[in-house]
Amino acid sequence: MTKVWKWIEYNRFTVIVPVAACIMWLIAVGCTATVPSPISPGVLVDAAQLHLEFEVWQNDQEVMLLRFEAAGQDLEAQKEQQAAFIEFITQLAAGAVTGWSGLIPLLVGGGLLGALSDNIRKRGLIAGLKRNAGS
Repeated sequence: MTKVWKWIEYNRFTVIVPVAACIMWLIAVGCTATVPSPISPGVLVDAAQLHLEFEVWQNDQEVMLLRFEAAGQDLEAQKEQQAAFIEFITQLAAGAVTGWSGLIPLLVGGGLLGALSDNIRKRGLIAGLKRNAGS
């Protein structure tokens, strides 16, 4: 061991410079810059992973923006339908269906709606009786 130390001491810079270069290379290669992930704060990410997380987040935001736009359009359509219905009811209340020409479609429409509703109710009742009889 003493011979090795004597040789190292005699060739001090021949040993120190390559060892220091190896240490600096390990630090440069082995220590990648990382930051806490904005999405998962407990995870450290490097630049490439951070960029990928940003792209995923940005795509999620675009999808969410499209959802909000679709919801807004749906609300507008509902408002238009509600306004048309209110206008129709107002016309009815104002007497737009007065006289025989307005009364007949109203009675026929109401009768058809009642018959349809009664038919659906009876079908459900009959199907329930059949299920109970089969058990």
